[in-house]
Amino acid sequence: MIETDKKGCRELLMRRMTLAVITSVLLQLFLVCCLVLLTNASTDFARWFDETWSTVMSPRMWVYFIVLAMVTVLQGFLCSKSYLHPPPYYKSRFVKLCMTLMIQSLLLRALYIVIGGILVWLHLSLKRGSYSSTADCSVIRGTCTMEEYYFLLFSGLWSGLYFSIKTGDSARKYFRFPIIAQSKFFQLRQRIYTMFPTLIISSMWSTLYYMAVYYFMGSYYREALLSMISMQVEVKPLDTVAKLLNLSLILQLWLHQFIFILIISSTHTIFEIYLTEWAPFKFGLSGAYTPDSSEMTLIDVLSMDKIPIMQHLGYLDLVTLAQKEKMRRGTLFTLSQPGGHPYNWNCVVQKCTDLLKKFSSDLNAISAKSQDQTTCYSTLTARLPPGQQSQYMYHMRKLVPDVAPTLIAEADAREAPYSGSFIQKFLKQKKEAVVTYLFSKPLISYIFGEQDDNKIRYALHNGQMVIWAAEAISSLTVFSLSEDSYGIVQKDVPIIINTLLSVKQALDKLQKSAVLARKMQADDKLIREVFTSLRSAIKRSLYRIVTNFESYIKDLSLEPSTLEQLHGFLYYKE
Repeated sequence: MIETDKKGCRELLMRRMTLAVITSVLLQLFLVCCLVLLTNASTDFARWFDETWSTVMSPRMWVYFIVLAMVTVLQGFLCSKSYLHPPPYYKSRFVKLCMTLMIQSLLLRALYIVIGGILVWLHLSLKRGSYSSTADCSVIRGTCTMEEYYFLLFSGLWSGLYFSIKTGDSARKYFRFPIIAQSKFFQLRQRIYTMFPTLIISSMWSTLYYMAVYYFMGSYYREALLSMISMQVEVKPLDTVAKLLNLSLILQLWLHQFIFILIISSTHTIFEIYLTEWAPFKFGLSGAYTPDSSEMTLIDVLSMDKIPIMQHLGYLDLVTLAQKEKMRRGTLFTLSQPGGHPYNWNCVVQKCTDLLKKFSSDLNAISAKSQDQTTCYSTLTARLPPGQQSQYMYHMRKLVPDVAPTLIAEADAREAPYSGSFIQKFLKQKKEAVVTYLFSKPLISYIFGEQDDNKIRYALHNGQMVIWAAEAISSLTVFSLSEDSYGIVQKDVPIIINTLLSVKQALDKLQKSAVLARKMQADDKLIREVFTSLRSAIKRSLYRIVTNFESYIKDLSLEPSTLEQLHGFLYYKE
């Protein structure tokens, strides 16, 4: 495992995360200034801009903003953890609940609540309007508490709590890389425009929920507040329908919810834009793979499976040089020395094929489990007496009778019932029977049972790297026909074709399984997009190789079954 002590790795990550934090702080300053400009709106434009300028340049504004910037820097530090560590696998709902109760997760949620409160506090402190913390009483002597102020102030804490609960644990982050290379400003603007409607709707729901909670719990909150500050409320309590339906109050509440969600979402977007920027990596000077060297090379980056963002950047650079950079491809197609070995190419093709093989094996395991569940159901049905078996399943007549498969374990037990490991097998079978019985209970299965949806999401988390690996090795294979003067790629063409076909078969099996069908019907946008992109990329890679190697297919020493699978690509029927 390659650690971050490689020369250039730590510098690259720290530089990008620092720039992301600085950009996020500047964006928050811009949004706060826009908010002050909006709240001071007036028909007298000269007075409007003069009041806004004096508010923005006041020392109080900068003191408040420094506090907000410090909290933002801490938030950026915690958010960076989700990009620098591999995603956790939530086997069950119980495991996911335990992960949400970890210190880092709780600290991030508490930080969201603090940021929400500071944002509203900053705005109410700078705003010169009717919403202030206290006011002179008109009926009795003394100072009275303005409940509207504390109503809006605690709405900021509510927005942080609502956002942290709604988004859940965002540690498992799927990296979205730009399809077309654009500047950071255009990427940020496009993504904010895209998520704008979603943020508006989310802030509306947060506003409605807060008003409903305050309507039922406002009296308890008010009594606790008055007991702490030793003041009284002169006006009518706020937790009534007439007071809560104040249009100005609702607009202020919604604006605070929207600004908070916009700032948090833009912070994650800025981190993603900076960390997913393409970076070129060098090959080793000697061409050999040297994990102990302090110099970071492309081969080292491809091996950083414990730092997912660096591995993604490595495969992005690989597919870039494979399709666009002829000089770097020439370096890849050279030998370590005259008459030596192609270390760089061997390492690249090994990393790519290993990634594709692991991905196909993960998909086959998911499909096999889904098929096993269906087989077990058929087996249990077949074991019923003939009189109890229904001839109609799901209102359709059964034309093929169920036949119970032969159990290998039972056959082995009959052959050697008194072997030395008989007691261990007996205890293991009893344990499995108890576990199976417990998981047959709906409540236990719902809480502790393994979720197939999570397995699919976890497997497709590396979908972007799989796409780039397939595109890279197929493009390099095609360019080797004209650029590989040593013929080092030709020996690996059969392995590349077989690996790509295995991934295609795994995707086809998963598409026919009931697990993916449920996710497609549930309209899981992420799974649908990644799965469709994967199928298209694998087919495109196979078409690329088969089309350019059509005249040499019979010379590649491929198995007859492999040639049969390639017929669809040779005749463009896939």
